[in-house]
Amino acid sequence: MNKDKIFRFLKIYLVFIICALAINLLLEIVLRFVFEIPEGLDIRGIILFFSIFNLFGALIFFLKNYKPIKMGLLSLIFGQILEFTFMRPEWVLRMYTFEFSGETIAPFILSSIIYWFPAWAIPSFILYKYATKE
Repeated sequence: MNKDKIFRFLKIYLVFIICALAINLLLEIVLRFVFEIPEGLDIRGIILFFSIFNLFGALIFFLKNYKPIKMGLLSLIFGQILEFTFMRPEWVLRMYTFEFSGETIAPFILSSIIYWFPAWAIPSFILYKYATKE
């Protein structure tokens, strides 16, 4: 790999990380004031998680150069897979027991639209809009 590609990837990753800190971390903090979220707030854990999660997003964007909508959909799919396999918040556990109510469906929709989709769609949009195409 030559030096230009490494710098290009690092710039992409930097945009992904800044967006994660500005959007997802802020959402994690603000939504706790608006909604009753039973899971504890672990800022270091969130930063570590999004550092790794966005590493994959930046790598996909670097290699495939997908458009923002496609990156957002990929983020949504991967994010929900992580929710259902590893994270398992209360609303996922209620889905496992087929307890479908507003307390189950609303968090699923909110996490999909507000949390997971923007995680890769917004940095991809910023890169498409403002970065020079190489």
